[in-house]
Amino acid sequence: MAAYEEDENWPEIFVKVYIEDSLGERIWVDSPHCKTFVDNVQTAFSTKMPPKSMLLHGEVGRSGGDLSAGSSPHPAMAEEEDSQSELLIAEEKMSPEQEGQLMPRYEDLAESVEEYVLDMLRDQLNRRQPMDNVSRNLLRLLTATCGYKEVRLMAVQRLEMWLQNPKLTRPAQDLLMSVCMNCNTHGSEDMEVISNLIKIRLKPKVLLNHYMLCVRELLNAHRDNLGTMVKFVIFNELSNARNPNNMQILYTVLQHSSELAPKFLAMVFQDLLTNKDDYLRASRALLREIIKQTKHEINFQAFCLGLMQERKEAQYTDMEFKERFVIHITDLLAVSMMLGITAQVKEAGIAWDKGEKKNLEVLRSFQNQIAAIQRDAVWWLHTVVPSISKLAPKDYVHCLHKVLFTEQPETYYKWDNWPPESDRNFFLRLCSEVPILEDTLMRILVIGLSRSPLGPADAMELADHLVKRAAAVQADDVEVLRVERIQLIDAVLNLCTYHHPENIQLPPGYQPPNLAISTLYWKAWPLLLVVAAFNPENIGLAAWEEYPTLKMLMEMVMTNNYSYPPCTLTDEETRTEMINRELQISQREKQEILAFEGHLAAASTKQTITESSSLLLSQLTSLDPQGPPRRPPPHVLEQVKSLNQSLRLGHLLCRSRHPDFLLNIIQRQASSQSMPWLADLVQSSEGSLDVLPVQCLCEFLLHDAADESTSGEEEEEGESKEQRAKKRQRQQKQRQLLGRLQDLLLGPRADEQTTCEVLDYFLRRLSSSQVASRVLAMKGLSLVLSEGGLRDREEKEHPMEEDSGDSELLQGYQWLLRDLPRLPLFDSVRATTSIALQQAIHMETDPQTISAYLVYLSQHAPIEDQGQHNDLSLDVARLIVERSTIMSHLFSKLSYCAESEAVLVALLSIFSCYVKRMRQSKEGEEVYSWSESQDQVFLRWTSGETATMHILVVHAMVILLTLGPPQGEGDFCALLDIWFPEKKPLPTAFLVDTSEEALLLPDWLKLRMIRSEVPRLVDAALQDLEPQQLLLFVQSFGIPVSSMSKLLQYLDQAVSHDPQTLEQNIMDKNYMAHLVEVQHERGATGGQTFHSLLTTSLPTRRDSADTPKPKTSPETPQGQSRIRALTQIRVLGPEDDLAGMFLQLFPLNPDPRWQNSNPRPISLALQQALGQELARIRQGNTQVTGISVRLLQAVAALMNSPHSGALVMAMHRNHFISCPLMRQLCQYQRCVPQDTTFSSLFFKVLMQMLQWLENPAVEDGPLRAQLKSFAVQYSSRHRISDVRGGFLHLAEALTFRRDPDVINSTVRAIIATLKSGEKCNVEPELISKVLQGLIETRSPYLEELLTVLFSVTIETTARFPAMRPIAVVCSLLLQEKEETLVKKELDSSSAEAARLGPSSGLLNDWLEMLDPEVISSCPDLQQKLLFSWNKTKGYSGSQVPSFRPYLLALLTHQSSWTTLHQCIRILLCKNREQRFDPTASLDFLWACIHIPRIWQGRDQRTPQKRREEFVLQLKASELISLVELILAESETRSQNAEEASCTLIQSRLPLLLSCCHGDLESIKKVTEYLTGCIQQWGSSSVGKRCQDLLLQIYLQLPELLVPVPETLLTREGAADSSTCKLDALVHRFITLLAEASDSKSAESRVWDANMACRKLAVAHPILLLRHLPMIAALLHGRVHLNFQEFRQQNHLTFFIHVLGILELLQPQVFQSEHQGALWDCLLSFIRLLLNYRKSSRHLAAFITKFVQFVHKYITCNAQAAVSFLQKHSDPLHDLSSDNSDLVMLKSLLAGLSLPSKSGVLDRGSEEEKDDEAATGSLPLVSVSLFTPLTPAEMAPYMKRLSRGQAVEDILEVLSDIDEMSRRRPEILSFFATNLQKLMSSSEESCRNLAFSLALRSIQNNPSIAADFLPTFMYCLGSRDFEVVQTALRNLPEYTLLCQEHAAVLLHRAFLVGMYGQIDTSSQISEALKVLHMEAMM
Repeated sequence: MAAYEEDENWPEIFVKVYIEDSLGERIWVDSPHCKTFVDNVQTAFSTKMPPKSMLLHGEVGRSGGDLSAGSSPHPAMAEEEDSQSELLIAEEKMSPEQEGQLMPRYEDLAESVEEYVLDMLRDQLNRRQPMDNVSRNLLRLLTATCGYKEVRLMAVQRLEMWLQNPKLTRPAQDLLMSVCMNCNTHGSEDMEVISNLIKIRLKPKVLLNHYMLCVRELLNAHRDNLGTMVKFVIFNELSNARNPNNMQILYTVLQHSSELAPKFLAMVFQDLLTNKDDYLRASRALLREIIKQTKHEINFQAFCLGLMQERKEAQYTDMEFKERFVIHITDLLAVSMMLGITAQVKEAGIAWDKGEKKNLEVLRSFQNQIAAIQRDAVWWLHTVVPSISKLAPKDYVHCLHKVLFTEQPETYYKWDNWPPESDRNFFLRLCSEVPILEDTLMRILVIGLSRSPLGPADAMELADHLVKRAAAVQADDVEVLRVERIQLIDAVLNLCTYHHPENIQLPPGYQPPNLAISTLYWKAWPLLLVVAAFNPENIGLAAWEEYPTLKMLMEMVMTNNYSYPPCTLTDEETRTEMINRELQISQREKQEILAFEGHLAAASTKQTITESSSLLLSQLTSLDPQGPPRRPPPHVLEQVKSLNQSLRLGHLLCRSRHPDFLLNIIQRQASSQSMPWLADLVQSSEGSLDVLPVQCLCEFLLHDAADESTSGEEEEEGESKEQRAKKRQRQQKQRQLLGRLQDLLLGPRADEQTTCEVLDYFLRRLSSSQVASRVLAMKGLSLVLSEGGLRDREEKEHPMEEDSGDSELLQGYQWLLRDLPRLPLFDSVRATTSIALQQAIHMETDPQTISAYLVYLSQHAPIEDQGQHNDLSLDVARLIVERSTIMSHLFSKLSYCAESEAVLVALLSIFSCYVKRMRQSKEGEEVYSWSESQDQVFLRWTSGETATMHILVVHAMVILLTLGPPQGEGDFCALLDIWFPEKKPLPTAFLVDTSEEALLLPDWLKLRMIRSEVPRLVDAALQDLEPQQLLLFVQSFGIPVSSMSKLLQYLDQAVSHDPQTLEQNIMDKNYMAHLVEVQHERGATGGQTFHSLLTTSLPTRRDSADTPKPKTSPETPQGQSRIRALTQIRVLGPEDDLAGMFLQLFPLNPDPRWQNSNPRPISLALQQALGQELARIRQGNTQVTGISVRLLQAVAALMNSPHSGALVMAMHRNHFISCPLMRQLCQYQRCVPQDTTFSSLFFKVLMQMLQWLENPAVEDGPLRAQLKSFAVQYSSRHRISDVRGGFLHLAEALTFRRDPDVINSTVRAIIATLKSGEKCNVEPELISKVLQGLIETRSPYLEELLTVLFSVTIETTARFPAMRPIAVVCSLLLQEKEETLVKKELDSSSAEAARLGPSSGLLNDWLEMLDPEVISSCPDLQQKLLFSWNKTKGYSGSQVPSFRPYLLALLTHQSSWTTLHQCIRILLCKNREQRFDPTASLDFLWACIHIPRIWQGRDQRTPQKRREEFVLQLKASELISLVELILAESETRSQNAEEASCTLIQSRLPLLLSCCHGDLESIKKVTEYLTGCIQQWGSSSVGKRCQDLLLQIYLQLPELLVPVPETLLTREGAADSSTCKLDALVHRFITLLAEASDSKSAESRVWDANMACRKLAVAHPILLLRHLPMIAALLHGRVHLNFQEFRQQNHLTFFIHVLGILELLQPQVFQSEHQGALWDCLLSFIRLLLNYRKSSRHLAAFITKFVQFVHKYITCNAQAAVSFLQKHSDPLHDLSSDNSDLVMLKSLLAGLSLPSKSGVLDRGSEEEKDDEAATGSLPLVSVSLFTPLTPAEMAPYMKRLSRGQAVEDILEVLSDIDEMSRRRPEILSFFATNLQKLMSSSEESCRNLAFSLALRSIQNNPSIAADFLPTFMYCLGSRDFEVVQTALRNLPEYTLLCQEHAAVLLHRAFLVGMYGQIDTSSQISEALKVLHMEAMM
């Protein structure tokens, strides 16, 4: 050692010697003296040696962890030398120098040393020797060399055997430890080692314990060992060779790494579940076993998180059953959660159910564990699962529900019936009754908001369920619903949002309202309410401050009152306002939703939305969560109520002190109302009164006091035991409560805040406006403040009802006057108490209470501060001045007592104190703020003192002084001296704000002073009084005698001083004198002078009464002059020009420059003349001057002149002249009613005048009103004697003016006359005119008049046929129709007015009543009504009268069959003289088919296979008329829109087809007629419409129009018109054709489909071309594959088929309407050629066909073709350059005039010419290319065929033709006849070939199929059995190609089967299968 100590590289020989000694005697290897040397040699093996404490040479220092085996030595160890053990222990620690000498010595020779060692060991181990013979030394050497992985592998394979050998046990154990400690590479060898280690089976406890120690070391050796270990153990457990120690190992592993091991265990389970086989049941069992064996000591959360980790390995990404994997993981998660229920958890759960709180920590930790796992599981489902697999929505929701334990119970145990039935429900309940974590809840909401399978509604439902479930678990020691993030509120509300469908475009600029889905919205609030209750400090606070609706719900649950508006709103106005606002909001919301839905409907269904038809109105509500609170629906309130009962939400919210919601409510409600809910709250808070705010306790106290006062004693007898018990309980609660409140006020813990709070609560209620509230507050205060509150209650119960003794005041209000000031903290509440009482004295109505308040204020009010003092004095002053009733009650003489005395003393002390203070304040001091100064006065006394105070305060003091002095006069005298000093003037007052002198003592106050008993006040009041004041006071009542004496003395002085003034102010001297006498009688003195003044002046007054008053004297001369004037009025004679006079009175154009003579004399003259005439008539004198008649005629003449308007205006202006004249004329008319001429003329004049005055520009005036009343009176009074006259008069009224009153009264008169039996002698024209007028004015009497008329006209119809009622009604309706049409032309804006005549409804009813058959009475008129056609110019179609549909309905429903037949004949007859409205006619015919009477008595359920019944049996000519009507309708309706006409024709097609009733002849007639029309009209609009109709018929009945009419083939528009009968079938064929599958059956299906399509292309090109866009679309998405795949998947076949079909569709396919789809197809072909240009040899045939097709395109539609080719020239050039052998393509491109390479050709205006040049050049190039084959070329073959006798020759020719025709099938047409012959040949090979060639020829051109029909039929009927068989074999294919004759063919085949003993059923069924059992043609 010493020699080599410094050397780093030691020689190999040392190792060899070491190994030799190790295997031999171990002389120096184990020697302690050589230890350093040996250790250095051992560095060669890099072995990590176990510490000595672990090696089992001795059992001394073993650290066995948690191993149960104790330390009993194994029997095999007894023979070892024990002496070594001590030595080894001593050597365990190396000295520092030894450590320094130890270093790697064999780094350079490592490889050779390893090789040598391994060779040696292999040699030792491979010797043939019995197993027992292995030496221990070899094992020890192996232990030392375990640094080599090969050594570990060799050792571990034999270890189990060595361990079982008692001789080798100890070294084997060391070797085991060494192997485990050195397993640190995690390479394949080490994995093998671990695998072997796990398979070792050990039974003895000691060995097992050691083995577990080694396992721990193995886990420490390398971090990856853990995962491998777990994996191998599990896989071993699941294998057939199970190791019984597996679970022990797992237990050790889980103990060793409690965090990581569960994760790896989970990964193994994940691996198990990725297997193809379903391992779920096994996994569940295994997991249960592991948990059981490891005594539940596994970190479940870590394990579950491990199960949810995303794995990126290949086996996971390529997994087949990803959905199953996710579902199984979910199941394992659920099982894991249930496995967390240990025995302790179970026990705690059962105890909890029983109400015992035992072992709660275990239960809580389990609940929190489940909550955490659920949070992780939701995270996994949200973020990881979507990346694993796109789960079906149902599965996804199932998984989510399963992990949250909201799924059906059976899903948890259906796999293996675990948990067992006994525990099942309990386990599920334990797992579901857990808290919910914030993350879980938030994530569920986010999942609902994102586009996941869990929609918003489901997410809301789930969140709601989870929140309520968690809330139900609430307990004090667990947070069940902790939420920190306020965003939760928004997330929940966002779930309710309504999103309209994305595909709907709303109008630009329209902002849709924020709406929520009502059901979700009202689910969200209760959910948030629960969350807020559990999180008041954040969610609750946010809700309270920002979300009024939620705040309302919180208040509801707190107050336990669920009314709306909430009970916390006490103010009636606020409540009303809230209700009104809710109404407004809901109204506005309704409007918004309707508008929004209207926009949605406009964008989709085009439906008009109304309130009744709205779908969204009931489902949506506006989303304004921060807006005003909304009224919750009743069911929501119910739900909130039950939630509150079950979850105690209100209690939770009330318990919150920060924020204090409860206090907030209490303070808001304050004194306004009692709060019974508080009582419930206190009642329910079990003993925890400290939790509740003081205010709450006070309210409860008040509530109880109120209850007691309402429940009287009389109830007590009838009380039950329960009620008594409850009462006792309440009393006990109350004592407890009172004790608590008194403690707060009087106890040692009383503090300022609580004292203030308690008293403030009661004191504030003292000023309540409700008496009850005030009384309660006082009661409460007396309870709380008196110390023996509860004890004394019995005595104090009714203090106010006792007799009112002196002690009354003190007795009832001791709480205020005695107890309150005694409070320990009285000083802190003094100010607030005073303020409260100052407010209370203005509200209180009980004088005693006010007295007590005043006494208290005088003693205890804080007046240190000037402001407080001012307020106190002003409040008391207001009481004195303004509340006079209370004051008079307190101080009335009758009820004056000690109490009043005390109050007076108190008041005087308050004011004297105040005045003294104010007089001491300095002059400049600001006593009041400026804003208050308007009522302040500045006072100055003569003594020099000043003061500023409120005027009311001054008045109050004066009023107090008037009450007289109390017993102790101190303050009274002081105040009296201040305000009314003796022998000194009163103080002067000035207004503070204006500084002018103020009136200190107003009259009312002076009167009070005069009435008082204090002489000084009386004197002061009487100073300087004015005489009128003295007079006023003398007359006042209630003045004492002494004061009255003084007053009278003052009056005496006034008489001597100024008698005049005094005398002037006396109103009634008599009364005054009497008053003085009465006062003398009362005992008053003085006033004699005043009395003498009154009595001396009395006689003069009497004289003056006789003389007239000076004011009225001027009247007399005026009256005389009037009399004189009347005598001078001129008398009018018969020759006077009355018209001229009238114009003088009312000049037409008054000129202001010169005034014409005064009109008064003329007007007077006229009035006099008219008046005299009236007087004569009234006296019965019949001789009249006729002035009235003349005047009326003159006015009538003027009215008919052109100046009538101006004249009426002049009359309107001078109404004072015109009104009397008109009144006189009216009176004349009334006096002579028999003069009808006068009457009617007068009425006419009236009407004409009113016509001018009714003009809106003329303002109202007396004349207009007067004339109107005349007209009404005239009409109503003027009973018309002659009906005709009445009608004339009515016609006049209607013509001139439409005053409804006049018209209505006239109508009433006519009705009355007619009813009275008068004859109706009126011509029909007049009646018609009147009725028309009445309809226009919408008269309410129209119907009544009609009724009367029709009952009368029955007599007159003989004279006037036009008077028949039905004729009248019809003509009216027709007139109305014409008028509305005229109106329509004039004003197109009012559509509704144009559609509905004013009275058409009424007339309809009449018509129905008079003629139920509608058309039988006056056929001509009524036909006009029903079917006439007013074609108005400027309007595209005929305007349908509104009544027509109804009348048509009546006609069809009520007429007899005869009438209907007649009607149909008229409509459809050939020579119709008038044109009928086509729409009405067609509607009628359609209705005729559907008359219910036809179908009555039929079976209600129509059978599936019913044959259609045809109702209208029309002749050919009638059919043509029907077609004409259809064409006419489309012409009228659509002069602007072609598609409109098309849809119209489509809508009428069922009617036409029904009338043809499937009859071929009828349809032929129709088509012939239409074809004729088309030829006649050509391309005009009529021709186009005929083509449209023909096309529609063809699309519905293609089978009846074969061959297709030529006109249709050129007609465009078939593609975009309506549905066709065969669309579905064609669609199926095309889909089958495009099928990409390489199966045999698919190939034959494609072949059949191709044949069907080819047949269609030939027979019905129009039908197939409708689907060209679909074919183009199906060509897409195929050419991206490589060519091999492209061919294999039959895509190439599809392209070839499509090209073939397009060839057959020429030339129609080149029409411009198909251009888009055609170009799409061609583009797909070009892409195909480009993508596969390398494989062009396979595509040669395709390219040839393609180029041919393009050439054909150019020939048919050059312009379109060239523009397409130029667009895609580049790819075509590329194609051409790639395949130089494609000559055809080159020549095609050569012809195109293409842009040059250098730049685009300048194609300006010459573009067209270029196009022409291009199109011209192309065909020239192609001439040589596709020359068709000529018969000459085919002649040789035909000769050989006809000459050929031998079968071989014919076969040879046929083979050649076969070969040729594969490339060019068109050559077969030359051999048709030869083939037909050979088809019935007896030679089988020839016959078969001929059949196949014939079919190929037909396939190439299906139009020739029918040519082969005779041959085919002949073959089927042949006597040669073989020929028939061949024909039958080819039957299905031929039937497909010759579909039009399919029936004949199949019939023949059937007959062959019947009579020829051949089974043809298979061929027939095959043929039908190919036809798809749907005949197409």
